[in-house]
Amino acid sequence: MKKFVAALISSIIMFLLSAVAQAGSAIWDLNPTSGDWNTAANWTPTTVPNGPADTATFDLSNTTAVSISANTTVDGITFASNATNSYTITANSRLTLSGTGITNNSGTTQDFVAANRIFFTNSAAAGNSIVFINNGSSNENSVGGQMFFNDTSTAGGASFTNNAAGGFAGATFFLGFSTAANGNFTNNGTTNAISDGGVTAFGDNSTAANGTFTNNGGLANGAGGGGTGFANSSTAANGVFINNAGTVNGAGGGVTSFNNSSTAANGTFTNNGATVSGAGGGGTRFFDSSLASDGTFFNNGSAVSGGGGGFTLFTDGNPTAANGMFINNGGTVSSAGGGITSFSSTSTAGSATLIANGSTNGGEGGAIFFQDRSSGGTSRVEVFGNGNLDISSHDAPGATVGSIEGSGNVFLGANKLAVGSNNLSTPFSGVIQDGGQNGGTGGSLTKIGTGTLNLAGANTYTGNTNINGGVLQVDGSITSNTFVNPHGTLAGTGTVIGNVTNNSGGTVSPGDAPGTLTVNNYTQRQGGTLLIDIAGTSAGQFSVLNVFGTAKLSGRLDPVLQNGFVPTIGESFIFLDYGAVTGTLGIFDRNIDNAMEHWKVTYQSTDAILTVAPGNVPVPDHGSTLLLLTLSLLGLVTYRQKCWQ
Repeated sequence: MKKFVAALISSIIMFLLSAVAQAGSAIWDLNPTSGDWNTAANWTPTTVPNGPADTATFDLSNTTAVSISANTTVDGITFASNATNSYTITANSRLTLSGTGITNNSGTTQDFVAANRIFFTNSAAAGNSIVFINNGSSNENSVGGQMFFNDTSTAGGASFTNNAAGGFAGATFFLGFSTAANGNFTNNGTTNAISDGGVTAFGDNSTAANGTFTNNGGLANGAGGGGTGFANSSTAANGVFINNAGTVNGAGGGVTSFNNSSTAANGTFTNNGATVSGAGGGGTRFFDSSLASDGTFFNNGSAVSGGGGGFTLFTDGNPTAANGMFINNGGTVSSAGGGITSFSSTSTAGSATLIANGSTNGGEGGAIFFQDRSSGGTSRVEVFGNGNLDISSHDAPGATVGSIEGSGNVFLGANKLAVGSNNLSTPFSGVIQDGGQNGGTGGSLTKIGTGTLNLAGANTYTGNTNINGGVLQVDGSITSNTFVNPHGTLAGTGTVIGNVTNNSGGTVSPGDAPGTLTVNNYTQRQGGTLLIDIAGTSAGQFSVLNVFGTAKLSGRLDPVLQNGFVPTIGESFIFLDYGAVTGTLGIFDRNIDNAMEHWKVTYQSTDAILTVAPGNVPVPDHGSTLLLLTLSLLGLVTYRQKCWQ
């Protein structure tokens, strides 16, 4: 028994010594017996680099196709300066680089193929002039080649290609605080409609840093494209992302996706339109509470009739475009799809800039869509040519945007568009109209904020116009009934084909200081103001409100002298034209500043005239006027209370 135990201990010791002898740093031989990494005879000294402190060095060799046949861990892999022939190292079993990573001093590009898994841990780097190919599995039940970056490891300046096959696709994963650094990543689409394209994925707090990522489209009808995905708190940082379209009819494009609280940071994203009819464009998608941050997104139109444009989608949760810049370009041939940015679910445009450019050669224009319960936030919307903004699929009552500008189209459907939340002053010469992708009539416009929206086009929406803040300057035309509410001003030299109601606290200021504004019927309620700018006696030097129908007048008239002009006694200004008139306007202080003159208003059958009369007149006492107004309001309240009883 003692001899048996002694022999067993002796054999265990020999095994351990043998194991120690079989692990250590080594140099790949000039003429190895085979291409197997895990054969000790292929190394000098005769040992297999397979330990967390080991370094595998590759020098000049006649065998450069190396295969890893057993799970292997090393601190690093070094390609020496005279390894001028290119190696291809294939990981058929797991390879872990746990320290330095890969160092390439050869001046030659070196290749790694992941048929299994390659791990970078701790601070390991993938090195420069290194090409990694992660092949997909041909068996739908088996895993493709995969690479993992963990901890604070980095892709360095290496290049990565993630291929697809019939089963699981090749993939590269970044976890922990790892970084893609200056790596170059290509994720290829699949030829199989039930499998996924190659993938690069970021999780935890990892970052794409300055990497370049190309996601190619699918290669068969129904097949998906390659993808780059961000989850948790990962970030695209300053990465460059190119999402290409599908390559055949019915194939999907490459995609970059953001999930959880990940962010596009300062990344640049180019989503290309299709060059094959029926193929989908490349795209970027935001889900959950992800952020576009300060990213720049180019959604390019298709170059073929029936092809899809590139797209950026915000959906499923509360993702936000933040401060991103989104440029949606039109198709370049007849019936080619334009680039699209779409907001759905409860997503928001934040303070993004959204641009929809027109097409060329009869293609579809770029488009911006707000759907469901999404919000336009304080976004700046610019539409040109046949580019458009469409809120027809939004839930009632409608959507809000910061501002609109340009020469394109705005489709309201049956919804309300509120404009002005960013307080910018912008010109819009396009057409605001009913209809859109969801159809509908009765669309309305509400001006909010402190800025000026200048409508220079012939707008045809059929719902009401409400001016609740800032200035709506109509230099073109609107067809709707218009209500000027407290803190709002209606101005311009165009035409309001509908009726205008100037409510208490509202202001109507014809012209662009000055000029003529034409309306259908005009009602000014008590507390409303008609402001008339006067810069001279000639036509066009003073404001005119031209009323086709009836002017029902109350409230205040406010003549304002401009550019230092002071009229002389006897000069007159026809400031109001009408078909019929009821009521009058009052001037609170009729005296003309710094002159012994005052204003006098005369109402004639078809117009009202401001005339300069000699001398000053008494100015109403502010306190008395306020008291009378208060008593009037109290009387009105008492009257209403009696009516309600």
